[in-house]
Amino acid sequence: MSDSALPTTESVDPEVRGRIRRGIEDVLPRVLGVELADIPANACFFDDYGLTSSGIVELVLDIEETLAIQVDVEHLGIDDIRTVDSLTDYVVGHYADED
Repeated sequence: MSDSALPTTESVDPEVRGRIRRGIEDVLPRVLGVELADIPANACFFDDYGLTSSGIVELVLDIEETLAIQVDVEHLGIDDIRTVDSLTDYVVGHYADED
């Protein structure tokens, strides 16, 4: 998957971004093993939810499975997985539909 084939956050349909955000919101409680009433966009996976690096990996894998997409994690950095919004932005810019 080349970088030129990846969508940018500026060019992504708001419906696609919303679908990815909802996917994260659906998967996060399963990964944490708790019900969440509200998931703020600026919620920090590490500080607010206590996720570890292995928890983030599980989260991304579950997002891929739930949304039937493949996320390019080669360039995934700590700032990309800090908050719900930053992970949403990363996935929006680094995913491909599974065929």
